[in-house]
Amino acid sequence: APAGVEKIDMAHPALAEVLTWVNAGSHPLLVGPAGSGKTTIGMHVAKALGRAFYFTGAVDNVFKLNGYRDANGNYVRTSFRDAYENGGVFLFDEIDASHPQAIVAFNAALANGHHDFPDGSVERHPDFVCLAAANTYGRGADRVYAGRNQLDGASLDRFVSVPVDYDTGLEFKLGEGNPGWVEYVHNVRRAVEKTATKHVVGTRAIINGCKGLAAGLSRSRVEDATIWKGLSPDIIRKVKAEM
Repeated sequence: APAGVEKIDMAHPALAEVLTWVNAGSHPLLVGPAGSGKTTIGMHVAKALGRAFYFTGAVDNVFKLNGYRDANGNYVRTSFRDAYENGGVFLFDEIDASHPQAIVAFNAALANGHHDFPDGSVERHPDFVCLAAANTYGRGADRVYAGRNQLDGASLDRFVSVPVDYDTGLEFKLGEGNPGWVEYVHNVRRAVEKTATKHVVGTRAIINGCKGLAAGLSRSRVEDATIWKGLSPDIIRKVKAEM
């Protein structure tokens, strides 16, 4: 395993590969469903490398990435600027839900050893590490993640794709007080996939379900609040029939 992995408690199985790509000088694109641990992997990469962690979610305009000048002419910085200039691990989360213009600017910053910000050109720090995360492989919307843009070929070509699925071993650790609940959520997840239902059954359903049950809420109320939220009775019956 790459150096630094041993420092990480409850590391995701994909962390070692992500760190290997980073050490090789590549930019990993973490692709996986909501709540599968992509942001945590980014934080763990920073911890393993002993660098600061910077993060942005989906950006709807280029200013949220590059920063801007305010009404008084003062430059307003962003986390991307801080990482690019000072070094650190930067995670561009939900890149497939971001504005194409922002992705073009991001692309340019990765392609060159410098980048034009509103207050001038900045050299890329040698300790700058870039990760991106997406729910899709950049090919556009799919049946679950409808609000996703298709990434252009140049953007996709900039990254190496690393699949990040739910870490079932970690989920059993997180729900160790109630393994039966963890198993139930896993069964629901498999049934949702089998029936091609547009629904996310993530690790948060396990964490919040365990909390609700431990606090004395009824099983049916906990299921409604953490698993079935937003699904019609017909779809719930259809999913349950596959379990």
